[in-house]
Amino acid sequence: MRYAALLLIAAAFCSRASAQTAEALRVSADAALTRALPLAVHPALLAPRVPIFQAPLRPRPIRPVQGNEPVVGKVTLAGIIEKNRHLMNKVFGTRALDLGVAGDASFAKKFLTFSDAKTTTLADLGDLDNLRGPGIDAPIDANTVYHVKLQPNAFNPVRGSTLKMTPLKGTSGPSHPINTGDILDALRAKSFVFKAFNQELWMFYGTDALSDGSGFAGTRSFLFIKENGLSSKAWPLAETKLAVNVPAIVDLDDIHLSLTRTSAGELIIRESR
Repeated sequence: MRYAALLLIAAAFCSRASAQTAEALRVSADAALTRALPLAVHPALLAPRVPIFQAPLRPRPIRPVQGNEPVVGKVTLAGIIEKNRHLMNKVFGTRALDLGVAGDASFAKKFLTFSDAKTTTLADLGDLDNLRGPGIDAPIDANTVYHVKLQPNAFNPVRGSTLKMTPLKGTSGPSHPINTGDILDALRAKSFVFKAFNQELWMFYGTDALSDGSGFAGTRSFLFIKENGLSSKAWPLAETKLAVNVPAIVDLDDIHLSLTRTSAGELIIRESR
């Protein structure tokens, strides 16, 4: 509304200046638009409205009346493990690597991952606000370091922003401007997608990173994602919190799920009421 009001004021001012030429009017209007745009781009558009990463889920036992709800998802875990590390393939330095993401068991620490058939390197993302500010430097190997920075699009921050990955001085390799909409599409394509209570959810299953980024732990976790624009949320769940063949309930805000990790290596997901 403030942006519209400024334009109306500018238009009224220009209409009173009848002695000005058409070119002068155009210049005046352009100047008014330039002054108005910074006010139109509210900082809230450049940052999530709510924290994306929620506290780890804490499963609880089912009640006797629960357990027979409809199955909304069933997946063999071996078929989806580490999909989070293989979102898209890009050349970094002189090597083609799979770009992905990982977190420690609680997702308090988050990392970019760079993987080939033999190794995976983790780059600590630190405070995610740094991506919108100065950016971060991601060391990939001894000869390859990329600067990673988010360039927000104020009018379409979720799908129209750009993750800019640029080789630092001393690194030979291409730059990668990656559209955030493409990143979301890759996340969905690599995740296990299911619907509960008519809401779409994504799930990843992977090995936990060590908090210092030096490698991976001997534990695994699930990550449930509800994609909802600037209000998107993600909930980690340690695999060890789900006893084998024992259903348990987890709450993703208003979505309640019954999860059963089976001895056959499957996860069965039911709605829970």
